[in-house]
Amino acid sequence: DARVDGSSDGERRRSIAMARRRRRAVAARALLLGTALAGATVGDAAREAGASGARGAEACVNLGARDAVVAVCVQNDFMDERAGDGSYLGDRRREARSRAPANAMRGDKMKRGALAVLNGQEIVGVANDWLERGAARGSRLMVTMDWHPAEHCSFCRFGKKGKQTLDCVWGCEGTQGMCVTGSSVPQEVFDSSNRCVDEISTHDYQQSRYFQWPPHCVEGTFGAELDPFLQVPKGATTLKTSSASDKDSYSMFHAVDVDTGRSMEAILKDENIERVFIMGLATDMVVKNTLWDILEMQNNTDAQAVLVAAGVRGVFDEPGDYYLSSPKSGSGVVKAEAIARGASIVASTDIDDALGELCAGTCDVDSDCDNEMFCDDSEKPYGRCKPRPKNSGVATAATIIALLGAFIVFRKDIIESYNNRHKARGAPTDFVVLVETDIEGSSELWERMGELDKADIMKNGVMKLHDECLRRSMKKYFGYELLVRGDAFLVAFHSVADALSWALQVQLDLMNAAWPEDSHNVTAGTMQEFGRYNGLRVRMGIHCGKVDKCIKHQGKIVYEGAVLQQTTSVADAGVGGGILLSQATLPLSANIEIPYVLFDQGLHQMNAFDKPQRLKEVYPEELASRCDVRAKLDTVERLTPSFHDAPEGDVTMIYAHVVGLAELQKAIGIKVVEEGLSVMFETLRKVLMRPHCGGYDCRGYERNGENMYVFSSYKRCLLFALEAQAELQRAEWPDELSSYLESSAIRGIPVRMGMHSGPLKRIRIPGEGLADYYGESANRAARVMSVAVGAQVTCVEVELDRALQSDSEGLPDILIDRLGTFRLKGIPGSTALVQVALTPELAGLGGSRYKESKKAQLALEASSPKRRVHKAAQ
Repeated sequence: DARVDGSSDGERRRSIAMARRRRRAVAARALLLGTALAGATVGDAAREAGASGARGAEACVNLGARDAVVAVCVQNDFMDERAGDGSYLGDRRREARSRAPANAMRGDKMKRGALAVLNGQEIVGVANDWLERGAARGSRLMVTMDWHPAEHCSFCRFGKKGKQTLDCVWGCEGTQGMCVTGSSVPQEVFDSSNRCVDEISTHDYQQSRYFQWPPHCVEGTFGAELDPFLQVPKGATTLKTSSASDKDSYSMFHAVDVDTGRSMEAILKDENIERVFIMGLATDMVVKNTLWDILEMQNNTDAQAVLVAAGVRGVFDEPGDYYLSSPKSGSGVVKAEAIARGASIVASTDIDDALGELCAGTCDVDSDCDNEMFCDDSEKPYGRCKPRPKNSGVATAATIIALLGAFIVFRKDIIESYNNRHKARGAPTDFVVLVETDIEGSSELWERMGELDKADIMKNGVMKLHDECLRRSMKKYFGYELLVRGDAFLVAFHSVADALSWALQVQLDLMNAAWPEDSHNVTAGTMQEFGRYNGLRVRMGIHCGKVDKCIKHQGKIVYEGAVLQQTTSVADAGVGGGILLSQATLPLSANIEIPYVLFDQGLHQMNAFDKPQRLKEVYPEELASRCDVRAKLDTVERLTPSFHDAPEGDVTMIYAHVVGLAELQKAIGIKVVEEGLSVMFETLRKVLMRPHCGGYDCRGYERNGENMYVFSSYKRCLLFALEAQAELQRAEWPDELSSYLESSAIRGIPVRMGMHSGPLKRIRIPGEGLADYYGESANRAARVMSVAVGAQVTCVEVELDRALQSDSEGLPDILIDRLGTFRLKGIPGSTALVQVALTPELAGLGGSRYKESKKAQLALEASSPKRRVHKAAQ
């Protein structure tokens, strides 16, 4: 959603980060100018490194356990005509796994498959080499298969002889799939009850397009089987897709292992695969779509997707010098787009040479680089060879020029450094921002690692790396380590912006750390999830306030005061891998460089706090998927729903507005009215949190008396409205308010309500993390509410009747009074409205009255009988 991710706060943070990167880029260009004047350039050095055959980083040039080799659809139906003895493998020739049946042979050759790719057999030997190498190195191996039932929705069923007109081609002829489109398509095509109903096919159908293919890869046939000479190592996982008769698929990303039910997506995520090497048929069809899905999953991570060009062939392919394809061919276009999307491509048929292509310029130590280069091991995920600076008079002059340029470019950073000079003097002594961390499930992990006889790995590997990640950027953000209690850190900062920046950076560092292999998947808190979790899951709580006392004890700063216990309460409430902010830390500064996402967690009753706290859940933008975990916060009591509880799609919205607020404030004073609003909010909140209501409060406590709630069903909203009006009449209101309203039949502040159901767009307000809604139904709910008077609930009659007929179980007796038919502003036609109540006394407060305005005009008086009663189901 562009309004969520492209919000003003998010854009502002990204703009700040981009501006800093631009300044650094200018400075880098100035430094490169100095290098050029000294007689060497980065390009020259890189070319020299390539010419010298410098070795790449060890982890890069070898396959390993974090690599996956994926062979896509190397099946007989996608193969061209080829020698039956496997001689098309050349030097790679192996024994066949099985023999082709007689009906699949033409002399000594295997026939073309139903959807043959020209020269598709050329990839089999390449795939064998990669699978064999991957098996030897412990890589994850996956072989995917298109796997259809005999009667599949994608198969041509309108006759083999096609027909072509000016705007369409239809039918199936020979081995080519035909695209059905245009106004001249026979009507029976679009009347077919057997068409594919997957998302892509449905979209095509809605656009008057329909794809049909000759029957292919039918389960149990030779065409569906893998090429007889493809060698599938033991331990490789076979994934199949399109086995349902009514759905087609052009990607293997969601193909599943029939034995375990795991998909490619799940395997890559769960096993935290860092590199995926993909090959198979066809480049411009299934391979392409599978690669796109993998790249989308890998977005904003250090993971790599690598297309093995020697191991793919396309439907529309021509030989050329652009990774073995003509750049103008369909496959060439796909390869160009793959690079633009972030994929890597290797062209060599030899695996070592291909890995050398991929890893050119990477290094572990200086000796991996040419003599004129050094290894910069700060680069990720591998070190990079860079040119050594040369000393000369010209170089010195160039350096001075570069420094002057850098000063101009970085003047803002220098000013910021000057403004932050007080932070460098020491820890805060009065107002302090505290961050407390803790490892999720650490006690269980220590115990389990001990049982596995891996306590040394836990101590010297896992915990050492954890401590390094937490301390690495502490100085950068002026953090002061106060104490370490077990594996929990307590760190003090001068500002919330510094504290949150540090916490975000720590979460990224923990995610990208090279954790010992033996520490993965040992406990629930160490389970790997690709792109989401890696290694330890550390929860972090941030709170701020004044300390009662600040003293130095044995060279360390020691604080005393409630803020310490409150910080612990916030930290203990959180979940592993997340950051939890207390209400006191808000609003957040716009000067936080690391992009993040923020979600409202609602109000909570918490230990160490006198008043309820509205908590906010924060993640680095790269790890935003962690919010899907939706773990329950460990607090005394949740008082209001979180953003994650806000319903989506077809919902029911209700407005609850105070009537005559301005007059009340003038008559009895703002303070008394605010006390009354607090009673109203607390009453509505308690009803909202009842299990059978379970709605979402979009605005919380509003001093203007205007509240908005959203529910997943009409029945839940109706129960909320009926019970809320009843509870408002039973509430304990301030004495002055009750005295003023003594002559009114309505007890307390009068609240009118109006509800309407329909599709609404849910968005997240970036700076607050709250859910908000947009759409026609929101406008209609406001218009329905505008007709209501105090203590009344108004509904659209036809919506109410539909809900009562479809799902009335659990509803009480409801009194329904017709108000009339109204013309509502911005809503076509006329709308019949009713009031609803639980008892005659509550119905009498509304009195079947209504309010006309510019937004609502009576079009027709209510018909008789005006009242009817919906009886509770017995």
